[in-house]
Amino acid sequence: MVLPAISSAIMITTFFAIATGFIFKDVLEYQVDYWYANRQTQDRIHYQTPSGTLAYLLMTVFLTLFMGECLSVFKIGLLFASGIAVLVVIPTAVLIWVQLGSMLTLLVSGGSAAIDIDAFEPAPPQKS
Repeated sequence: MVLPAISSAIMITTFFAIATGFIFKDVLEYQVDYWYANRQTQDRIHYQTPSGTLAYLLMTVFLTLFMGECLSVFKIGLLFASGIAVLVVIPTAVLIWVQLGSMLTLLVSGGSAAIDIDAFEPAPPQKS
């Protein structure tokens, strides 16, 4: 059975998006572990390493291609589908990258409890 070209492209970009996502996760875990072992000498987590940045950029590119290919299945045109993919994926990826820096700063300043959303308890209402 021969798959159509678009199905093959979707599977290939999915594979590479997942693979580069795992690479980015491993680089990030290594940087956090390295910081944890050297907390006295290192004041922050260096997540913007060349390997981490490259893995994140490649993941973003493959996700953009994946989304464009998936949207083109609906016969809206490859150019229009690619434009929608770029408009959705790129700003989201930039936001996640910026927020990752904020989360790692919180991790450094307050430990893992600072980023544990399950431990958050709102303050009781004040009486007026």
